[in-house]
Amino acid sequence: MTCPGDPSRFRSVAMYSGGEIIGDGIYKLPVIRALRSAFPAARITWVCPGTTVYSDRLAPLVAGLLDEVRAQAPVGRHPGDLLRRVRTEDRFELVLDTQHIVWRTLCARRLARETFVSGAFGFRLSDVRPSDGYRRPRHIVAQLIDLIGLATAHRPPLDRRLCLPVTHADKARALLPEGSTYVGFAPGAGGASKRWPLDRFIEVAARQAARGRVPVFILGPAEAGELPAIRTALPTAVFPEQEEAVWGRGFDPLRTMAIGGRLTAAVTNDSGISHMLAAVDTPLAVLYGHTSAEKFGPITPRACFLKAADYGDRRMESIPVDAVDHALEALVTSAMPSGVPAPLIIQ
Repeated sequence: MTCPGDPSRFRSVAMYSGGEIIGDGIYKLPVIRALRSAFPAARITWVCPGTTVYSDRLAPLVAGLLDEVRAQAPVGRHPGDLLRRVRTEDRFELVLDTQHIVWRTLCARRLARETFVSGAFGFRLSDVRPSDGYRRPRHIVAQLIDLIGLATAHRPPLDRRLCLPVTHADKARALLPEGSTYVGFAPGAGGASKRWPLDRFIEVAARQAARGRVPVFILGPAEAGELPAIRTALPTAVFPEQEEAVWGRGFDPLRTMAIGGRLTAAVTNDSGISHMLAAVDTPLAVLYGHTSAEKFGPITPRACFLKAADYGDRRMESIPVDAVDHALEALVTSAMPSGVPAPLIIQ
């Protein structure tokens, strides 16, 4: 077996997944960045028995990080695949298994020529296991990045950029041109209990406007009806997501990421938007009520999590305006850490 700690020896690497819909795909983007950081010279393939957005909707983002995406692969679609012959050309020097269904793990193990790493069944099917006393992180993405660390003997950095299409980047730049400091506000979330009150977002945005910055509100379809009230309270606020003449209609996560690439910092609830902005390294202040930052927080080089429980109880209303304003201002005024790249623009 190849010893961990020498990632250059792996010329072909596969990450095996059960498949990704759009939310899963956005959530796992840090794993793909970490994968390429750990194996800069390897041919990396994403393999799954189902469908994955990495082969269609998010394909432009991962084009520079994954060499191949094999969706609907005949490996783990049903237990009978354990009896299917695996061709030599379909095998890899290293296989990282991201899921925990044991019969699928046994299928995935057959893809490995040298080394197989899996957390399934308490790492009992893995060629490399964590040291005694290892505690699996609560965060699913952190668990997957730990698999990469097991194969290389170190935790990989998130220093590889996602690839934004040039058309998206150009549109975002036209809507948010050079010369201003843009600060983002994303007041939406998947449920009312996860939303900090809108009037408090407006108050923090007003403070940013008073400091000479431009508030940028990122509103999804569920929040579009709030635009008139926000515009009345904040005449200098802009709403780039609602520029249908520029973007067209319909949800496009790459649009949100392109806008995020123009922001100096942003404040969000626990929402999909936080993960989209994190994907392009937008510095974030993320607000949590009854949900867990440790389990669901975006993994990004610059983020601070404000938890309602730290202010008395788990209701979002418990988070004070001053605390959010202070956290956001710290992100705006501090420089980005060295080594964190801007989003890569692809032609």
